[in-house]
Amino acid sequence: MSVLYLLSSLGVINGLLIGAFLVFRNQNKVANAYLGGLLLVLSLRIGKSVFYYFEDNVDLLILQIGLSACTFIGPFFYLYTKAIYRQHRKIHTKDVMLLLLLLVSIVSIGLIYPYRTQPDVWRGYVVYGIYITWGVFTLMGLYYAVKMLKPVILKPSAMSKPQQHLAILTIALLIINLTYQMALYGLFTYIWGALIFSFTLYFLLGRMLISSKFFTPKSTDQPLANASKKLEELNMLMDTQKPYINQKLKLDDLAAQTGLSKHSLSKLLNEEYRYGFAQYVKEFRVKEAKQLIHTRNELSLEGIGFEAGFSSKSSFFDAFKKITNSTPSEYRKSHQLVA
Repeated sequence: MSVLYLLSSLGVINGLLIGAFLVFRNQNKVANAYLGGLLLVLSLRIGKSVFYYFEDNVDLLILQIGLSACTFIGPFFYLYTKAIYRQHRKIHTKDVMLLLLLLVSIVSIGLIYPYRTQPDVWRGYVVYGIYITWGVFTLMGLYYAVKMLKPVILKPSAMSKPQQHLAILTIALLIINLTYQMALYGLFTYIWGALIFSFTLYFLLGRMLISSKFFTPKSTDQPLANASKKLEELNMLMDTQKPYINQKLKLDDLAAQTGLSKHSLSKLLNEEYRYGFAQYVKEFRVKEAKQLIHTRNELSLEGIGFEAGFSSKSSFFDAFKKITNSTPSEYRKSHQLVA
């Protein structure tokens, strides 16, 4: 029992520390902020379970805080996966309003019906409402996770590191959700959710520490290992997630999505692809524009350029001409003649 307590408690403490770091650090990415929020509320919920499982007399306020945190697990997972999929560069007002609505609702319930004095209310309608909210938003987050993982779900070896981490996190969260939902009906014990959370957290941290830039020299002249495979993985990520449609995409942004350091990605595109980051992105944008010309007749050529990720009409026309040896207008006319 002491080993289980230690493992579970350490998972909670580490989750709180990492979650706070992701939420409050400067120049934070939107998805990481939501991931930090997810870790914080998961840690609070699981911390409550650990106390409840190992302690005989637990203050009912702790139970109220733990259950209240449950309200946000599904929503934070949903916002996290949506931010990754849609390449959010800022926190949207409607997402903040969603979190505020949930916060006001659960705090109001807690003030009107404190767990200490009215536990029956919490054990009835409130807890079921919280678990339904958790489950529904988890399914909404799963929708975006599946869309990002679907192209490589049958080829785990082709997954990029961010995709691997997303897959592990999604599976763990689904298992934790299922464990708590079943525990609500007495089919499982809550401590399994705490253990799954701890092991998943340690596993992900271990993978990131072992394989990341923490143990990579800041500069090296050695050739990039498995460069051709890394370029294939990068091409697949570009095809499936389409980060290039973000007009402000930078090398740092793409590096963060691939799990490579900025230096390694630059080296890959300069040595394996040979033409560098700017040309690489342009080729995918032109490819996207050609597809839009075939499928979106209602769009103007300028609109197609913006949809494909170009920031101006001139940059679109110039890149299209250089890569295809024809202007967008000529390409559209030739396609219409063939059709």
